Amino acid sequence: MLYKLSRNTFIREYGPYTYIQNIRSGSDVMFKDAACFFKWLTRTPTDKDEILRKIKTEYDVSVSEIENDLNSLIGPLIAQGWILAGINGNEIDTQDKTDFSYAEMTGQSDEDVSIIAPSVYKTMPQCILGDYFHQHPTLFDLQLDITQACTERCIHCYVPEYAPLFLSYEAVRKVICEFREMGGLQISFSGGECMMHPEFDKMLRFAREQDLIVTVLSNLTLCDEAKAALLKECSAFVQVSLYSMNPKIHDGITQREGSWNKTKSAIERLHAADVPMRISCPTMRQNFDDYLDVLKYAEGLHISAQTDFIMMAKADHDKSNLDNRLSLEQTETLLKKIVNENIPAESEYFDPKHKDDLKSPEERAEEPLCGAGVDKLCLNANGNYYPCSGFQDYPVGNCFEQSLRNVWENSPRLKHIRGLRGKDIPKCIHCKNRNYCSMCLVRNFNETGDMLKVADHFCRVAELNREVVEAYHMNLRRKA
Repeated sequence: MLYKLSRNTFIREYGPYTYIQNIRSGSDVMFKDAACFFKWLTRTPTDKDEILRKIKTEYDVSVSEIENDLNSLIGPLIAQGWILAGINGNEIDTQDKTDFSYAEMTGQSDEDVSIIAPSVYKTMPQCILGDYFHQHPTLFDLQLDITQACTERCIHCYVPEYAPLFLSYEAVRKVICEFREMGGLQISFSGGECMMHPEFDKMLRFAREQDLIVTVLSNLTLCDEAKAALLKECSAFVQVSLYSMNPKIHDGITQREGSWNKTKSAIERLHAADVPMRISCPTMRQNFDDYLDVLKYAEGLHISAQTDFIMMAKADHDKSNLDNRLSLEQTETLLKKIVNENIPAESEYFDPKHKDDLKSPEERAEEPLCGAGVDKLCLNANGNYYPCSGFQDYPVGNCFEQSLRNVWENSPRLKHIRGLRGKDIPKCIHCKNRNYCSMCLVRNFNETGDMLKVADHFCRVAELNREVVEAYHMNLRRKA
């Protein structure tokens, strides 16, 4: 019997954990102390007996015991098509033709893509990895802003300028190789508008050749049939913003007439090609009443979608874009709509016990303050690395002067951020709104110039969030 990974399955080892992600189903799974069973599985068919012999060199147990353990671990993964098994290469290749399909998402539930197996973690893998990465910073995700040029001029954007600056293919190739060598898994291409880069196609293909999961953050205004075919070829995941189902409102936000038609047509082109996507609908004053129509549109196509009303200042601390941010009155209205209409009643978001079980002030004081620089890094078109999206005025290294590993392991600024704890912002530790807040260093930094000085707007939004949820609970008690 021969085994190999499906082209949609990716395996990485992080300390004692074996992390497995399948991009066709969008699911992941994790095992502990099982590396010896998985490290022999590659994209080349390998004989089961050879795998057993290799495992036997590491353990002084019988081959039959090893085989039983191997079967229990990979059996469910074979059943799901994550690992392929066959008597010859042709039989395996025949199986390895299943790609993501929107048609299959109709009526799909979480159980349809679950993995049930001995030794598998029941806790969400991201939670386990998050805890591990905070203790052992590990570069898991890399975002490449390969150009500052863009086809749009969105009124809320945090990018301060749209200079025709392009990161060279040679620099991108070098960084990708360093990232892969460090065990990285997910790579994102962004900008500006990344499809404006003359060597975008080469970059995408090279990233996929390096066995990386590829995401493209794009407005899709340049996504023609050739680009759609490229995204399909590279098994890329696409994230795109659609601001309204009203062309005038969308085009008013992008400040480019005709952009709605280009973006919407490209979304439907990618949908027809079965390219997985997420539609984002950032909500601001101009499209305050429009996000539900966008979410309904996405739902009709079985595309995941989300709205977000949290807007940050520009990366150079210019706050002019915040003129488009929702007023507090609008924010309260939107929160009520989201809480009362869009969040399932059984969600832990509404569970008072869950809120009460969160960290005490004393525990919170010693908790890491931010996830920036813990598992992700960004690179902009001038070669500067920075901790996370929007944190571009806080460079931590440069790809032309240092290796990626050197930046990740030795940057004083990254070490500073990783070392920050809750006690570094004392006002947040005892705040009654702390469980309804998503305090963010880069939002603070861009708006106030000091990452440890919380922007007042976000405090007031957290208070509104708490009041809306508490009113929801009170209403439920009245009905009971």
